[in-house]
Amino acid sequence: MDLVEATILVAGHQKWIDSVTGRYGARLRLLNSKGTRKRDEVLELFEITVDRKLEDRLLRYLRNSPDIAELEITNSSHGRLVGIARAKGVVMRCVADSNCFLVYASNGSSKEITWRVLGTNHSVKDLLSRLKRLKVNFKVSDISEVKRKRALTTRQEWLIRSAYESGYFDYPKRIRIGPLARMLEVAPPTLYESLRKTQKKLLEEHFREGPPSGM
Repeated sequence: MDLVEATILVAGHQKWIDSVTGRYGARLRLLNSKGTRKRDEVLELFEITVDRKLEDRLLRYLRNSPDIAELEITNSSHGRLVGIARAKGVVMRCVADSNCFLVYASNGSSKEITWRVLGTNHSVKDLLSRLKRLKVNFKVSDISEVKRKRALTTRQEWLIRSAYESGYFDYPKRIRIGPLARMLEVAPPTLYESLRKTQKKLLEEHFREGPPSGM
């Protein structure tokens, strides 16, 4: 099955995300997004960087926003917030419902949110169709086939990338196995074992290539 990676620029229609990036001028990265049982809600693992003078105001907004039903801040320091939000968001819900993986989403230096998504030709086309039906203002800036010669399965790569991007491997950890597992909808023991096996697989692949030159 051929995989493609698409870069999509999305403007507006993203509720709390638009407020964070617009009203507070913050840098936002969505590290993962998963659908919930409610059709208009998503679970989003996020990282926000904001002016330290605005950090407390932004936190109050997030905790009181009518668009966020549940919020868990796993790390907050020096203008950097990492957490999980259960939020209203039919646009972000399109990613989950199309069976695409969110590689990341970030506003960078603009008000548009740049999505990078991974999926099959069919699932990416389905995502674009869903956005059109919602009359979302978007444009595809790049779409390309993923040339894969890798030791990991798509799921393994998705799990370990999500763990890496959310700070699970940092010291000290920016997120623990419990919150990460809830975000990814995986039992904590299952996620821990999967990450352990994936790390072992990567190490085996690395050492199979032999020692660095000069040793």
